[in-house]
Amino acid sequence: MSVNYRRCYEVLQLETGTSWEELRKQYKRLAQHCHPDRYQGDAVALKAAEKKLRELNAAYKILADYHRRYKRLPLGRAAVHADWHFQDTSSLREREEQLRVARRWPFLDLPVSRWMVFALPGSVVLLVIGFLFAHSDGGPEDESMDFSVTPAPPPPPAQPVALSGHRQPMFFGYGDTWKRVVDVQGEPTMMSGNTWFYGKSRVYFENGHVVGWQQAGETRLLVRGKAPGTGTAEKRRLIRLGHTMEDVLEIQGKPVMKSERRWDYGPSFVEFRDGRVVRWHSSVLRPLAVDVPDAREDAED
Repeated sequence: MSVNYRRCYEVLQLETGTSWEELRKQYKRLAQHCHPDRYQGDAVALKAAEKKLRELNAAYKILADYHRRYKRLPLGRAAVHADWHFQDTSSLREREEQLRVARRWPFLDLPVSRWMVFALPGSVVLLVIGFLFAHSDGGPEDESMDFSVTPAPPPPPAQPVALSGHRQPMFFGYGDTWKRVVDVQGEPTMMSGNTWFYGKSRVYFENGHVVGWQQAGETRLLVRGKAPGTGTAEKRRLIRLGHTMEDVLEIQGKPVMKSERRWDYGPSFVEFRDGRVVRWHSSVLRPLAVDVPDAREDAED
């Protein structure tokens, strides 16, 4: 069974070719961010954090096992375009070594394949003799003897075991980069400014991130969630430094908890000073409609 190492890198938000130390640090950082104790007051965010933590643990275990066996990290699979198909053959050499040991004859220490060369002619002779006896015209004693060979029942089919989410279809959504769109949807049929066309369907970008889309025609976009301004060419507004509380309420919606200086949206938050945005933090579990994940107050002159 091949393993999609590229999916593991995507779960850990890393690119292929990263070092083992970078992978460990990234895993610890994401695992600490997704710890359930941080979301006890929000049931929706708690459930999402637990699911994300399970995915992180599974992806990290696969890459760690690979690093322990080969003292390096896998390169992952390249993106699949058109009718190209790639197969992961990284474990074939290890599998061949296991089979070579298993084929050893227990006490003569000779490969089974070599013994089969000597035993095959004798087996054919025995089968021919049995066939002749079974179909001979002998007396009653011959008829009572049954030399037919009953074939053994076929072994049950092996049940495939797959990593949770490993073969699930890929999607993109609001806030994803243009690279994610290419990995999921492929190359666009046409580009015009910040708009990509897939047939009659469109994807809108701002600063290299998805801010909207429009489904049209026979080409369907592989998207998740609901697009801001679905069905129109409208683009979603983004929270920026200096925006008022009314602007944030209109763009992001009602917060889970709020005070005079801070509004919380689950693990994400927006901070204010004198009623205007000075800082925010956008979590991957519940992202904000912002340009960048984190922003800090500008230095005062």
